[in-house]
Amino acid sequence: MEKILSGKPLAKLIQSKIKFLIAQEGIQPKMLLIQVGEDPASSYYVQNIINIGNKLGCEVLYNQYPANFTPEDLLTVLDYANTDPSINGIMLQKPLPPSFDELKIAESINPQKDIDCLHPINLGHIILEKDGLVPCTPLAVIYILRYYKIEVEGKHIVIIGRSNIVGKPLANMFLWKKPYANATVTVCHSRTKNLKDITCSADILIAALGKPSFVKEEMIKPESVLIDVGINQITDKDGNQFYVGDIDYNSCFDKVNAITPVPGGIGSITTSLLFLNLLKACFTARHINKSIDDFLNYILFE
Repeated sequence: MEKILSGKPLAKLIQSKIKFLIAQEGIQPKMLLIQVGEDPASSYYVQNIINIGNKLGCEVLYNQYPANFTPEDLLTVLDYANTDPSINGIMLQKPLPPSFDELKIAESINPQKDIDCLHPINLGHIILEKDGLVPCTPLAVIYILRYYKIEVEGKHIVIIGRSNIVGKPLANMFLWKKPYANATVTVCHSRTKNLKDITCSADILIAALGKPSFVKEEMIKPESVLIDVGINQITDKDGNQFYVGDIDYNSCFDKVNAITPVPGGIGSITTSLLFLNLLKACFTARHINKSIDDFLNYILFE
């Protein structure tokens, strides 16, 4: 097992396989990417999506609206996109303005075009173990463990964080009756008591809580595997900005069997999988049936 679980080679592999399938089928999947306002961090991420889309042969239609754009205006845009057959996937760049009801907006996206997996129907399919679109970050965790041949079945996995986009769906995905799942899962959160006792029992510890360097060496089991989903911007005393994860990488490194870096870990895979969801949605619209497992096996083992 490799000590540093870099996401970069896996992201490169995923992108190469997506590009091949797109060329093979002679298609150009089309994504509508919507941003409301001008959040600098979001704008950087948006540009990255556009660049990757161009490289893969996808069309990214980027619609940026001013901060005073109303929820009703956005719903009108979504109504059009939902019924436009040329648009295969819809993505809403977060954050949305505080006045927006995010659940109402998510429910207004066509579930078959919901490539960021915000719609309750798609989240419900995860619980029922029904094939469909799944959130990119949880899927990235599944992929990186599979890519580095880290055994999951029968292991105790502890997830710190219960968000609707990472913690909750990932916990349910690890309960799937699949060779890359079948785990025993514990979800911890801000009200969990005796957190250290629980995290120290984890064979695989996944941090997804959004607190920089929260997980320390004394909170982990020797020879465990650490997956860091967090990315936090830090400013040091000299004004220099840099990124760290939710795990204190330096203090934990020597104690574990494997750990993902930040940056260069899960985050580098997530955007690639957004385009896998786009391709899957495009295939579904063309009545080409490829399951989550079909794509996973093709990308990692063919």
